[in-house]
Amino acid sequence: METILTLLQNLGDMGQTVVDFFESTPSYFEQIFIYLNAWYIKIRLVLLIKYLELSYRTAEFLLNEIGVTELIISTFNALPSEIRFYAFLFKIPQAVSIYLNFIATGFVLKMTRV
Repeated sequence: METILTLLQNLGDMGQTVVDFFESTPSYFEQIFIYLNAWYIKIRLVLLIKYLELSYRTAEFLLNEIGVTELIISTFNALPSEIRFYAFLFKIPQAVSIYLNFIATGFVLKMTRV
């Protein structure tokens, strides 16, 4: 008698498992869409970083073509030696170059936006 009750209990558990599967199917689809959305965000972020890198390299190229880098170098070389020493010690030419690259990158980003 107990084996029959165990068999019926197992059949009931199997039926409940099937019912639970169909009840939780919407959450499976929700998890799939969450996973796909996370991948979309990751791919978009990687592409935006690559776009920013391309814009930075374009800005560097433009500054070199215009001659801004040479202008900064020649201006700082024209300074008196003591001021030039401290300017290079505190890396002022590099700071000016980074700032101009920042402005030029912003310009390139604005010009290439569609």
